[in-house]
Amino acid sequence: MLTPAHVADAPRSVRHMMPRQSSEPTGALLNSLGPIEHEWHILVLGNGGLDLMCALLQAGAPKVTHLCSHERLEAESASLVIVPRASSLEWLEAALPRIRRALINNRCLSVFVDPLPATRSRVERMLKRHGLSALRAKRAAGRLLLTAEVPDFGLCRCA
Repeated sequence: MLTPAHVADAPRSVRHMMPRQSSEPTGALLNSLGPIEHEWHILVLGNGGLDLMCALLQAGAPKVTHLCSHERLEAESASLVIVPRASSLEWLEAALPRIRRALINNRCLSVFVDPLPATRSRVERMLKRHGLSALRAKRAAGRLLLTAEVPDFGLCRCA
């Protein structure tokens, strides 16, 4: 059973900011993420993330992991978590505690959801409930990209 795909420690001869390639089908999603720093460890979570993982690697990201399930997320293991397609809002709600725990302080979560106003408000409430802040939204490839950050308060978290 090959659910996780992992690539790590690519050569560091790439420029500081990754060049974007918009000719691929996932190019619009990749461009909507904005600048990604090369020291970040990116976690692409959920079904349908393999194309995005490949696009990130082709764009020069040195550390990208794709997991289909949120069950095996390690604490403070990712700088950026991308959910390109949540199978349902219930799945996202179940995954958020583990996603939050996997994110390093002061780092980011990006979730692509349907652009319906009810969906947006429900996902924003979920993100706030799990302690994420600095919520932003923009349209990308016919979907809505919601981004949120893990605040760095200097507090210790207990799991």
